[in-house]
Formats: sequence, structure tokens, C-alpha cells
Amino acid sequence: DPIAGAELARSLFRNNNYLWLWASSGISCLGDYFTLIAMPWLVLTLTRDPATLGAVMALESLPRAAFMLVSGGFADRYSARMVLLVSRTIFMLALVALALDLWYGYLQLSHLYGFAFVFGLLTAFALPASQALLPQVVDKTQIQQSNSALMGSQQLIQLFAPVLAGLLIWGMPSGAAPAGTADVASIALAFAFNAAAIFVALLLLLRIKLQPLQHTEDANGVGVRLTDGFRYLWRDRGLRIATSYMSCIGFFAIGPLLIVIPQIAEQRLHDGALSYGMLYAVNGLGSLLGFACGGLLPKPGKRRLGLVMFSTDLLAGICVFWLGHSTSFATAAPALALIGLSAAYGGVLALSWIQERVPATLAGRVLGIVMFAVLGLTPVSMSLGGVIISHYSLEALLTLSGCAIGSFALLGLLSPGINRFGTYAKPALPEAS
Repeated sequence: DPIAGAELARSLFRNNNYLWLWASSGISCLGDYFTLIAMPWLVLTLTRDPATLGAVMALESLPRAAFMLVSGGFADRYSARMVLLVSRTIFMLALVALALDLWYGYLQLSHLYGFAFVFGLLTAFALPASQALLPQVVDKTQIQQSNSALMGSQQLIQLFAPVLAGLLIWGMPSGAAPAGTADVASIALAFAFNAAAIFVALLLLLRIKLQPLQHTEDANGVGVRLTDGFRYLWRDRGLRIATSYMSCIGFFAIGPLLIVIPQIAEQRLHDGALSYGMLYAVNGLGSLLGFACGGLLPKPGKRRLGLVMFSTDLLAGICVFWLGHSTSFATAAPALALIGLSAAYGGVLALSWIQERVPATLAGRVLGIVMFAVLGLTPVSMSLGGVIISHYSLEALLTLSGCAIGSFALLGLLSPGINRFGTYAKPALPEAS
């Protein structure tokens, strides 16, 4: 019902806490796309080596995955808002340091390894905190619609932010460029812009006012234990099945796509970094449509939730295979758009279901564990992807990834015990010792 949808949107944005969270996330997202474009392009410019690109991106993913387990506990103990504020502040300072390193010509490849590790570590604390914060600012009945609006706005930003970043560094030479040139200075400005955007986002995040959550303490006075999150997830059969499935899809989708998109732009398309930004913009358009579907289409019932999610993943697997055989922007763009649409719609359904299902006092730990399961092997898949591209080709990597994603999706569709994970009952909260 469009009228009901419009009224729901108005009620969401009359909630000041949600309004500040929405604005802060959008501005932060705008800046982050500049780093997303600038970092891989800088590595390729310095080395022209896909394996090195995979290593740098793996170094960013490794601490993000490894520390995501403990970071969820921090969000539950000290509040998701506080963890998000601290982690993003340090991220901003690291970006300023990288920009100055580039601007004054001190940059070396070893520095990029260090910055990549720090960025990944800080993201490990920010991601679970941001996901745990949303259910604290909206009613549970509005979680799917608020996720759709939040993520949809971020994908709307993806339509133009990567292109702006690409324009900023367009014309950068494909061979090694000495530090201190005008092109490297343009990349320094991209990192500086990201830092400025985070600063504004932090000011908005400070406007959010929440009541502290009450945690149960055990006999030793320990109120937040990571083991409670593991115990709850293991006892929740539906959540356990969904998490296992998403970890398999994440291994074959996230890592390979992150390293192949810049290389498709460099190897197969013209205009270098501009083409790279345009590919991300097209993917963002598809994601925007997917998030819009998540907010406007009826919420799937418990028996249909798995069928819808696995169907979207099957479409994504076909499109990853298609992307591997694309040789021009005209053929790569539709594949990336459909990948974005299917991943976004399925992602809204999955995340909203988990946020509604998990108790607020365990949200940080359980979401941290789920995100670790999905992203934990990304460094491995990125490194393996770089090796496969170096020894074989982009086409070989994306063919393997597309077939694997499609196979897991078909397995889920054909197995009632898997695709009906939404029908399993929630477990009771773990009691204090």
C-alpha cells in the first residue's frame, strides 16, 4: 500500500534518533566510497600486480574478520553508539595520516600494508556496532523498512560517489607513478575527503540519545560474555542454518568481486579509474532497486523467506558467471546491476530477520559472530582470487565463483530442511550462572 508506506516513512523520520543515524550513515558512506576507489587504484598504479592487490585487500579483511568476534562484545558492554564513535574517530585520524603521507611524497608500499591493516581493524569494531544500534532507535516492527531506507540511501550515494572519486583521480598513469606527482596528490585529496565526511558524520552521531541497556550479570559480576552469543546462536537452529549458508556465499562472492572489479576496469575497459567508478555506480543502481524492493514488497512469510533468499542468490551466481565473460562496459554493467539488486534485496531480508530475532542484550555479540562467519574467510578468498587471476585469468575466477554460488543456492532451494529455516522456534535467553 503506497499510502501506508509513505506514512511509515514519515513516522521513521519523525524519530530524531533514526534521523541522525540515517544522516550520519549516509555522509560517512559518501566518504568511504572515495577510499574504496582510491586504495585499490593506488596499489595497481604502484605495482600493476593483481597478487599484490589481493594481499593488500586481504590485509584489510583479515583483522576485520578476526576481531569482529570480540568487537560485538564491546558493543554490548559499552554501547553500540560509543564503540561506533570511537572506532570511526580513529579511522578518520588514520585517513588524515595516509593523505599526508601521500601529499608529502613519503608513501611506500609497506605503508599501504599498515594502513590496510588498521582500516580493517577499525571496521571490525564499527560494523557490528552499527548493525546493533539500529534496533535500539526504531521499533522492531519497523526494522525491515528502516533497513531498506538506510541501505537504500547508501546505495543512492553509490550511484555518484564512485564516479566523483574516479573523476578526481582520472588520468592517473597505468604504470608506476612517483610519489608527489599531481595524480598521487589527487588520491591524497580523496582520502582527505573521506576524513572530512567522517568528521561530519560523527557530529551527527553525537545527537543520538539512548537509554542504556540492562545486562544480566553472573555471580562473578561478568555481564557480557562472548560465549553467551555462541551459545544462543548454536541453540537457534534457524539462525545456525542461515549463518552457515551465508558464510558459504560470502566466501565465493565478496572476496572475488572486490578484487576483480578494479581489474576489469584496468584490463578490459577504457578511461581507467573513471570506468572503475562507473562500474561501482551501476552496481549501486542495482542495489538501490534491491533495497527499494525490500522496503516496498510485502515481507515474506517464515516458510517463504528461505526460498526468496536462495532465489536471489541463484540469480547473483548466474550474473557473476556472466561478468566473467564480459569484455566491455555494455556487457559488464547489466551483470553488476543484477548482482547488486539480488544481493541488496536478499541482504535486507536476512539482516532484518536476524535483528528482529536476536534479543537486544545479545545483539552485538550475535551480529558480530554472524558477520565473522560471512566475512571471516574473505582474506583467504581474496588472496586465492589474486593467485587464480595471476596464474589463470579473471574469467576463471568468476566462473568458479558463479558456479559455486549457484550450486549452494540450488542446494538451499531443493532442501526443505534448509529453506524453511525461518520457521524454527527461537530459543530462550541463556540464564546467568
